[in-house]
Amino acid sequence: MKIIRIIMASLIIFSTVFTLTFGYKKIGEEKLKDPKEFKGIITIWQIDGFEGGSGSRKQFLLSVSRDFEKQNEGTLVMVINHTFTSAEENISKGIYPDIISYSNGLDIKKMSPINTSRCVGGGKVGEKVYATAWCRGGYVLIKNLDLEGKDETPLIVSKGQNTQPILAMMLEGLEFENIEVLSPMDAYTKFTLGKNAFMLGTQRDVVRLTNRGGNFSAIPLTNFNDLYQYVSLTASDTNKSIIAKRFIDYLLSDKVQERLNKINMLSPYKNVSFDIENLNLMQNSRGFSTISAFNTKEVLSEMHSMSMLAIKGDKNAIKYVKNLLI
Repeated sequence: MKIIRIIMASLIIFSTVFTLTFGYKKIGEEKLKDPKEFKGIITIWQIDGFEGGSGSRKQFLLSVSRDFEKQNEGTLVMVINHTFTSAEENISKGIYPDIISYSNGLDIKKMSPINTSRCVGGGKVGEKVYATAWCRGGYVLIKNLDLEGKDETPLIVSKGQNTQPILAMMLEGLEFENIEVLSPMDAYTKFTLGKNAFMLGTQRDVVRLTNRGGNFSAIPLTNFNDLYQYVSLTASDTNKSIIAKRFIDYLLSDKVQERLNKINMLSPYKNVSFDIENLNLMQNSRGFSTISAFNTKEVLSEMHSMSMLAIKGDKNAIKYVKNLLI
């Protein structure tokens, strides 16, 4: 009898330790084996850090959300627009959504790893994925064909707040005697005045010029790209984290990726077909170098400054920016 009591006591102790150290996690997972069991709201912050193609990335996410809700009864998805400033003000107060959609330059204090095979190098820390791209843009060298023979005019460069077009230019081996770096809208406006033969722009400029009926050619840059729209998982609640991860999986699915042509954005994973042939050329570009999605705004500003020196042949600057490539 003494032996039996010892065995029973040992089993009880084992069961208790197992439950406290491991089993409780499994219990939480089991609760959401069927996603229909979740009843609640998933929040997404959408932050536009670079120009899109056309339409709204928020509206695209809302459209995806409506489909996801139909497949997951009881789940509602709320998409909220934020700027970098408003998002960081909330983050500094410990306020987070369940998912953040963003591009380079956002300082996120906490993220959970995402188990996915669909990712780009910029979203990894070691072997773990903390940000995965759900759409992308791309850089393109645009030439005004009405200005044949005037190639000596300055190159207009379209630069967003945190984007790195000069680094893309350097890695592509583009050489221009004079360049003028402007904000995206100012760059496009100046180019359409018809006095500059070239502009280093993005998919947004291709769409604008096509709609305008401009006489231009466009050569995609293929060596570097930092124009990725990432998503990170920031839910703190276990149940919300599980359903938020399922939303990310759905956003990355072929079915949704093939719809990116609705907003003239490119897929990091699929060959999406566009009505605009120049976008098809950009979509077919692969194998880019990139930079970490987690660089601070200060690092990105320094990167741009060093890239400006690098295109002039400064060896230390070239070494600096190349060390930041992924």
